[in-house]
Amino acid sequence: MLCGRSQRNENLQGDECILQQISALRRENRFLKVGLVFCLVLSALPYLTGFQPETISAKRVVTEAIEFIKDGKTVMSITTGGKGYGLVFLDRGFNPAAWVGWVENGGVMSVYNKDGKPVVSAGVIEGHGRVEVCNKDSKLSAALAALSEGGAIGIHDKDGKPVIGMFVWEDGSAIEFRNPNGKRSVTIGDFKEGGRVEVCNKDGKRAVSVGVVEGHGRVAIWNGKPQAVAMMAALSFGGGIALADENGKIVWTAP
Repeated sequence: MLCGRSQRNENLQGDECILQQISALRRENRFLKVGLVFCLVLSALPYLTGFQPETISAKRVVTEAIEFIKDGKTVMSITTGGKGYGLVFLDRGFNPAAWVGWVENGGVMSVYNKDGKPVVSAGVIEGHGRVEVCNKDSKLSAALAALSEGGAIGIHDKDGKPVIGMFVWEDGSAIEFRNPNGKRSVTIGDFKEGGRVEVCNKDGKRAVSVGVVEGHGRVAIWNGKPQAVAMMAALSFGGGIALADENGKIVWTAP
């Protein structure tokens, strides 16, 4: 009997000890929960009160847009978009101001006017650099480019049609003028044998040429066909004149 009572007392004491441990664990758990909530509130408090850190440091930022604010107003934004892959810079009215990115040929940059039309662009064509300037209607006005033979400049009218070109090739350089129809009118150049001036008709076909042949001056006249019909030249033994029929066959010479 005594042994049985003693055993029951020990069991009761053990149960009481377990209950005390469970109660302590519950109090500790409540304390941890309160502490966690308190830490979360403290970490979020600066943002809840409108606090903005002066410096944010990160190795990598992933985003689609960034807004720059001054006096509570957006003054500039950067977002993804445009042709190819790049960043679009937006003004305070969220209109495109510039675009920087890359396409298949290489890097490219564009600048827009207040109406959102591109007016200046810089990029790469066939591995060479090129800069284009457009009018307010986005019509090409001027272009500066590097080619495999050298540099080139193009001037265009208000409709974007080429009117003046300056270019370089292996054996010389030239300035070319075009009429409103885009046909070549006058070419002034430095060719392998010397200077040359060519005047064309309204269809862009050569009509008069003043240049150098074998070190001597020559003037030739065409009738719109490949062969000249009249020539006046300085030769090694003196001057000479030659006339040809419409097919370019010489019919008269002097001397």
